[in-house]
Amino acid sequence: MPERIYEPNIIHNPFTWMGIWTPHGWRVHKKRWGKAERFSITLSGDGKTTFFPGALLDPKTNRVEWQDDLHLKDDPFTDEGIYPSDPRVEYPVGRPRWAVSHTVLCYPVCDHNLYTHEYTWDMTHGHLQTHFRHHVVLEEARTDSKDGKTVRVRNTPISQTIEGNVQYPTSNSAVRGVWTDPGKTGTNLYAKRIVQLIKMHNAVYAVAPHSPVVQCHGMFDVLPDDPIDKTFDATTGLLKGRSRVIEQMLIPLDEPKLGLLFLEAKLVPSKIYQGEVGLTGNPFAVVNEAHLKQGRDRLDTKCVMGRVGYAHANSANCDPHYPGYTHYFDLNNDGLIDEADLERISRHLGRKVRLNLYHGAYFGGDWLSTTICLNAEHTPGSPCIADYEYGGGYDAMTGVVKLLESPGPNQPVWVEYHYDAPAEAGDNNIKVHLYRELET
Repeated sequence: MPERIYEPNIIHNPFTWMGIWTPHGWRVHKKRWGKAERFSITLSGDGKTTFFPGALLDPKTNRVEWQDDLHLKDDPFTDEGIYPSDPRVEYPVGRPRWAVSHTVLCYPVCDHNLYTHEYTWDMTHGHLQTHFRHHVVLEEARTDSKDGKTVRVRNTPISQTIEGNVQYPTSNSAVRGVWTDPGKTGTNLYAKRIVQLIKMHNAVYAVAPHSPVVQCHGMFDVLPDDPIDKTFDATTGLLKGRSRVIEQMLIPLDEPKLGLLFLEAKLVPSKIYQGEVGLTGNPFAVVNEAHLKQGRDRLDTKCVMGRVGYAHANSANCDPHYPGYTHYFDLNNDGLIDEADLERISRHLGRKVRLNLYHGAYFGGDWLSTTICLNAEHTPGSPCIADYEYGGGYDAMTGVVKLLESPGPNQPVWVEYHYDAPAEAGDNNIKVHLYRELET
């Protein structure tokens, strides 16, 4: 079996070692490049089964014919080998239940813990365990009769974290919000948005001081002349000078996605990368007509789960700037790029902003990330300004959701959340993509 190492931080060269941030630490394996042929089998759901013994066994040999540390340069399912050759599952057929880096980063909510894999697997015995996420857009419920600080949803288990082929009993962004209005207007009783000065765990990942993280709006580098003491609380790191941050520091807290402009990197030598690595070059850019045109080129595109980014064309060398949906131009985050989004961008043409380093990044239940290194050696402690939302948390098995604000006991509320559901009954309605490793 492949060697897996859990590190407290990034120690091995990320160019040659595959790493995943998990609740147990940085899970790495040495990238093993090779060749394989991919083939598919089908399974049938029955409305209750989530465990499929022997599903990964090759029907010709009755063995698992590859290991999941294998990286393939010509495989469209792994972003040209950025990710290893895990089993890939579709349910229903045509709906990928995985979303690796260049797909999930296009989503309106880029939660790596929720979307990267909706299943786990056993490479020794060939078993498959599904955790297919089901999105409940709106469900009416009532707060508890004691103090109204909790609400119970109808469907369980509420989705939990999956990372590194392990399901963890930890919360993620599965619960999006609880409102007193079915139109989801007014205060989100479950979630709170904050802007906070934090310190990075390494050059690209940070542990979120508050969790579970529900959404990330921005990650902004701290510059030497920033008036940090006048804008952030010295103890909590929380924002205390919003107007100064927007006007003097040019951080677009009013429209964070304006900062998701082209980021030009400067290459510097790095010992851990054993070569050069990119750091932020010019930290500022101007919202211009070219950026607006990129948004207009994507007009009326929608987020189709598992079918955006590289997965849009299902090609190993898909242009990451394809004219399809990406949340960069979806300013109201409703999963559709429309005229309302473009109008919001056009209001700010000519505006100089600090670049949002959440460009091409994602988050997890208790972590945030940037798309570019804040230092060359993954040294802990680099300061960063994080604009994110966190929730009250939930008990996945009982379906009890904790509120940050109470509307009072026995009050009607509306909840948006995700839960894990078995595949519905149907013949051959689950497709599993497997590999046969070839000699090189």
